[in-house]
Amino acid sequence: MSWEFSRKEVVSGDTATFDFSGDVGLALYGISRFDINFATSASGGNLGGSSISGFGVKLTRENAGEDSKRQVKVKAEVTGTPLSSARVWITVIAWVGGESSTLYVVSGEELATGQMSRPEAVVSLPEFSAAVLSGFKLDFASGSHNVSGVGASAGISASITAPGSAYVTGAGTLTGKGASNCTVSPSGLVLGEAQEKAWFGMVADESTYTVNDINWGKTKLRVETGASVELKHAAVLLQSFFGRFSATNMGPTPLSSVTFGASEPVVVAGPAGVFEFDSTRWLADCTTIVNTGKAIWTEAQTYSAVYVWAALG
Repeated sequence: MSWEFSRKEVVSGDTATFDFSGDVGLALYGISRFDINFATSASGGNLGGSSISGFGVKLTRENAGEDSKRQVKVKAEVTGTPLSSARVWITVIAWVGGESSTLYVVSGEELATGQMSRPEAVVSLPEFSAAVLSGFKLDFASGSHNVSGVGASAGISASITAPGSAYVTGAGTLTGKGASNCTVSPSGLVLGEAQEKAWFGMVADESTYTVNDINWGKTKLRVETGASVELKHAAVLLQSFFGRFSATNMGPTPLSSVTFGASEPVVVAGPAGVFEFDSTRWLADCTTIVNTGKAIWTEAQTYSAVYVWAALG
């Protein structure tokens, strides 16, 4: 029995099929990255971003039919108005070869900010636990509005009322001139003991940057796992993201695009236990001057992203 990872890119409405070498005893699936573009709107003779009703990504595990033991199928749906295009990168972390009495996945669907899922039995003193985003929905309660900031996060905690159990929770935010109605679908992984030839952890990207033709909101993150051997494979999933336009803006901003998440991790040759990936954090409006074709970008000024990673040696 062992861990296996797989990552795939899909568009909204598509189902990704993940094949594994043996029977899947446990599977954690989540968002590694999402890329959403909104339809342009006309303003003052120029073209720019739009007021939005909100946006969201929802991952749903589907029945794999006859191949259900060795396959995991996950459907991705992107919602929001007015969308132009959307892509989602999904990662599955699977325990293959049979079930384990020390590994657990705890899930919750469309939880309001601060709401807890129903507690599920796990180990009392886990070796590692973390939660990832399997979905989020950031909506205004009514109408469409410009935006000041967006964000979502997932968490997992021990239950006080049910010892030996854990629950997942989350938070979502969408700020502008309208009241918001946000939900989060978190999935938590609990490891009851240290894993042989597998390492798990978290890494944060809170760096600042200036967008230009070379650096499109990307930061290369280097992860030192602590493994004493050269890695074979790594996986990165999104635990939380946040972006906010400058507080000195005259008001909320129309949106052209929003992207958060990780690229495919790359194992670094040479030093043991190291891999790298590109972290993208991007929230922006783009106004095109029709007469000249010049594009003027208004990008968010404050960003953060936190990732859950796993590595195999």
